Amino acid sequence: MKNFNLRFLYLFFVALFGYLLFYSYTSEQNISNAVDQEEVSTNYLAGFNESQIHILENPLLEIVVDTVNGNILSSRLKDYPVVPGSDGGVRVLGSGLDSDGDQMRFYMSSGFADLESAGLSNKPNFSVVESSKERIVLKSDSLSKTIALSEGYEIYIKDSLDSSVVLKPYAQMLRTTGRGFDLDDMFISRSSYVGVAFNTKDDPYVSYRFRNIDNVSFDERGGWVASVQKYFLAALIGSQENLYRYFAREPSDGSDIYSFGYIVESSNNNSFEHRLYIGPKIRKDLLAVAEDLELTIDMGWFWFLAQPLAALLTVINGFVNNWGLSIIALTILIKVVFWPLTGKGFRSMANMRRVQPEMQRIQERYKNDRQKLSMEMMTLYRKEGVNPMGGCLPMLASFPFFIALFFVLRESLELRHAPFGLWLQDLSAPDPFFVLPVLMAALMYLTTRLNPTPPNADPTQVAVMKFMPIGISVLFVFFPSGLVLYSVANSGVQLIQQTMLYRELGALEDK
Repeated sequence: MKNFNLRFLYLFFVALFGYLLFYSYTSEQNISNAVDQEEVSTNYLAGFNESQIHILENPLLEIVVDTVNGNILSSRLKDYPVVPGSDGGVRVLGSGLDSDGDQMRFYMSSGFADLESAGLSNKPNFSVVESSKERIVLKSDSLSKTIALSEGYEIYIKDSLDSSVVLKPYAQMLRTTGRGFDLDDMFISRSSYVGVAFNTKDDPYVSYRFRNIDNVSFDERGGWVASVQKYFLAALIGSQENLYRYFAREPSDGSDIYSFGYIVESSNNNSFEHRLYIGPKIRKDLLAVAEDLELTIDMGWFWFLAQPLAALLTVINGFVNNWGLSIIALTILIKVVFWPLTGKGFRSMANMRRVQPEMQRIQERYKNDRQKLSMEMMTLYRKEGVNPMGGCLPMLASFPFFIALFFVLRESLELRHAPFGLWLQDLSAPDPFFVLPVLMAALMYLTTRLNPTPPNADPTQVAVMKFMPIGISVLFVFFPSGLVLYSVANSGVQLIQQTMLYRELGALEDK
């Protein structure tokens, strides 16, 4: 016993030392990354020629306009700081190093196709005619361009041409590959979708990763085309009054820039206003901007379940006003709703656990006669009303909801920089003290102790199952704390439900 206590004490101090080293390392890395991100976000204008740019802004959005070619070069979302408490806002359009440290360029342009047929240069040279805080008017010969901000995240770009030749208006976004500007560096965030998406009459959401773009096009009345990344997007939105040819084109002629946008096919005059949304992916707001635009929030395989779960989470938070508590409340609600099914599974597992001593005696008695062993086991199952698969099948029904809510919490912008309380001040970031991963490991360990050992189980497999909670908790160290909080709440409620039912059925005695 003394040697056992010493060994346990030794392992405890080794684990504590490893924890302190890892915590120190991650803390230093987080501080360094935060400093770098804030410096980039507050000094992003340094890369532009100040003599040919004009800044438009409203309380939510700031954009940089090139006054020579009329392009929108950069955008900054004021309500979404790169790091909590900083002055710099996340950029969607921009130029410079992306979140992975690679060079990236992303801007928007508009005008008329084939200006040469009207005797004009395809590269107009604008000058400023009128400018204010929220609006600018540019002119180049018979071309004029007005860029104006709404009160929110929408930008209106009106292109006009004084010519007897009627040309087709176009608008496009141009982008090199990259994950996006000013995003977090968590490995789970890298799995979020980055690419181009279209809204069409045949499919409300058609998406392409940049590497898969091969000169695609759609003819649509209305619709939209968007550049999608985690939390934020830029979208050109069409109207039902016009027919558009939406396109996405791969780089050509040695360029590294992808282009995607539309050409207006139904225009019958040389004046057209484009509508551009640059902003956060908040479901209720996207619903108000354009039909199906909320589909740009990547909800994974079970999106048809994730969408109503996201709406329900928002409703709950309207009463609770704490996203962490809302996650816990939604988790409890789901567990209660599915209790009739999961209860059947737990009941079957409880019966398996209750008859396990008799199963072990049969296995020992007939270990050298597999045919007789199988017959005796089946007789025992029929006698006790035990179904070896009964513990799995009913609980599979709730699995799609578990996956759906996983995607909801991974992609919900509302959790970004949202505090839960105490040591958790950002539900989109990992737990800084690893409390939730450790708690998750403890809950998983207690749950595995309740689960019956399968008949004829491999001893190695049994040993692996005992150590699995440790392995999973290591992964949870890197997960957003909102996701881990959901897993802890889910496992905690399940453990309570399972324990109460086992006690009721007399299945809590030692195996």
